[in-house]
Amino acid sequence: MRTFVVFVLGATLALAAGAFVPSTSQVKYAEKEFLHKQEDLLLLFRHLYEKDWNPQLVAYAKNFHFKESAELFQHEPTVQWAKKLWSYYEHGLLPKGEVFSVYDEVHREQAVALFRVLYHAKDWETFYKVAAWARYYVNEGMFVYALTVAVTHRPDLAGFALPAPYEISPYHFINAEVIQKAQQYKMQGYYGMKKVDGVYTVTIPSNYTGWYMHTNAEQKISYFTEDIGLNSYYYYLHTDYPFWLGGEQFGLSKDRRGELYLYEHQQILARYYLERLSNDLGHVPEFSWWSPIPTGYYPDLQYYNGHSFPARDNYYHVDQESNYREIRQVVDYEKRLRDVIDQGFFVLPDGKKVNLSTPESVDVLGNLIQANPDSYEHRFYKYVAMFARIIMGASIEPVEPYQVIPSALEHYESAMRDPVFYQIYKRIVGYYHQFKEHLPEYTHDELYYPGVKVDGVVVDKLQTYFDRFDVDITNAIDIEPEPYVPGKYDGFGEIEYKPDPVVIKARTVRLNHKPFTYKISLTAEKVDKAAVRVFIGPKYDEYGGQYTLNENRENFYELDYFVQELTAGKNVITRTSVNFNGYVKDRTSFYELYRSVMAGYTGAERYQLDMSEAHCGFPNRLMLPKGKKGGMPFQLFVIVSPYKAPQVSQYTGFDPVLSCGVGSGARYMDTYAFGYPFDRPIDETVFYGVPNAFFQDVVVFHKSEGDL
Repeated sequence: MRTFVVFVLGATLALAAGAFVPSTSQVKYAEKEFLHKQEDLLLLFRHLYEKDWNPQLVAYAKNFHFKESAELFQHEPTVQWAKKLWSYYEHGLLPKGEVFSVYDEVHREQAVALFRVLYHAKDWETFYKVAAWARYYVNEGMFVYALTVAVTHRPDLAGFALPAPYEISPYHFINAEVIQKAQQYKMQGYYGMKKVDGVYTVTIPSNYTGWYMHTNAEQKISYFTEDIGLNSYYYYLHTDYPFWLGGEQFGLSKDRRGELYLYEHQQILARYYLERLSNDLGHVPEFSWWSPIPTGYYPDLQYYNGHSFPARDNYYHVDQESNYREIRQVVDYEKRLRDVIDQGFFVLPDGKKVNLSTPESVDVLGNLIQANPDSYEHRFYKYVAMFARIIMGASIEPVEPYQVIPSALEHYESAMRDPVFYQIYKRIVGYYHQFKEHLPEYTHDELYYPGVKVDGVVVDKLQTYFDRFDVDITNAIDIEPEPYVPGKYDGFGEIEYKPDPVVIKARTVRLNHKPFTYKISLTAEKVDKAAVRVFIGPKYDEYGGQYTLNENRENFYELDYFVQELTAGKNVITRTSVNFNGYVKDRTSFYELYRSVMAGYTGAERYQLDMSEAHCGFPNRLMLPKGKKGGMPFQLFVIVSPYKAPQVSQYTGFDPVLSCGVGSGARYMDTYAFGYPFDRPIDETVFYGVPNAFFQDVVVFHKSEGDL
């Protein structure tokens, strides 16, 4: 019998990833069978580091005889991957309790084998048996990684929600002293904790790493770089498009994945630069492999097994003997990339030339830089970003291959915390700009929309502030497991969930902004369909000098984009920030999500399915850079362009209420280059001469808590 307790225990939290969220406002409601599966899926992620936490999950694992499973070894294409995974299991998987890193080749090969078995499982029952088996026998980090990617990409699991990554493994997001206090509460028998609805509950004040010690000026924006929503966004961007996943079966190349890879990182840098300007930091520093790295980082994170994340001192000497080989590799890869960009082609081993001189070639370049399976070439151009992260993270050479201690840069969950992350990707995005510099500037005809004139843009007062939020870190402590009794749970029925006796939350502050509206007034000569893009960018550099447009183009962050039906005559387009495309709201906490699932299962309420908390969106509260008390000047840029329908109509082949459409080739609203019209060098005499584009000065104010 399925039993549960319904109670509400937490605030909603920030999450996201990707930047192209389906712009549907439709809602669907889950059926009972869906909710049954949703509950069982959620429980796989609870108390990740306790394999004996739930006796029924233990029974699933022990009663599933992997090697003798007909579902795996008599079902193509699962067979080959099941054999490979079992071979790893017999000869030594990454042990439980050790640290998993997808950047370690051995770890990655094992995780890919598990992913493939999960992905190719013939039905839900087989999928869940394998997942329960893996939860018990496979390394915790590897299990979560493979399962997350499998759920993301299996078409039959569209619409299923996973717990937020910072709730699954708080160790990658929450400072060590907060985790330590949480564990002390548990070890001291919940002393000093109050009971809420019969559950011991406490909230521990948390902060960012900059509060504890002074290392360098970069700490001024640790509230942004260490934001759990921002880091979750980047983690899910990777799970959508893993650098090791591709090919015809997954269809990621249909999504312009190479171009998307470069553009997403360019936009991250642009958004980061706006935050730097608000804190008087200026340009992202350059670095050299042969000079000390001025920017240190003390992550203040600790793994479950007790090892601390490696720290990097200021003026870290990267060119030391242990790094010589990796540095030589990166330098070679970088030179090859620069050379092929400048020459406009590269040659495959069979002598065939691949063109790199057309606008569409940006997709080829992105695949080449990421070195993903959809790239033409895998031998001569490899993982520039991977080796750069390993070198710059200052991790220590392990004694044994299964005893690695990766740096924050070597995890997608924590990479954006380190300021050097942005320096590495400034180098990589530089190849993107180098490629674009070889393309011709947009002509007047390519920018002009005949018969359309933007008359003006009016924007509400823009105001940022810091608010408080709570994140559930209960997964960071061990609870008393219920003993497993052999024979008690021999079948594969419903799993009984008993709520935890304790809930521990970490409370910190995060950047947010008040909702705002902008209005575009324009005149159109005829009824037509238009594509509208809105960017926010700097007005002045860090020295107070006004930017020229061409040197400033890479600093514009795409704030909104949409398709608009125009009427003949005057048009007023009103957009409210809560409805901008590409953003998602805070993620529902585990307890509230579980409560909603169970309420839907019993019929007490309807469980709603929509994309408001999709994993493929940027946190909506981070769309604006932090202002200043007296105001921080920026500028909006609006361009209205003729609509160019994509080859495959948007939302074709997937349900936009349930899915982000990864691998569908139908995610995008039009065929313009990502970042148009700032993606190419600008002829200002042409750019300022088109009436369908408009610049509007804006000011962002920041209010303290006491002023709100």
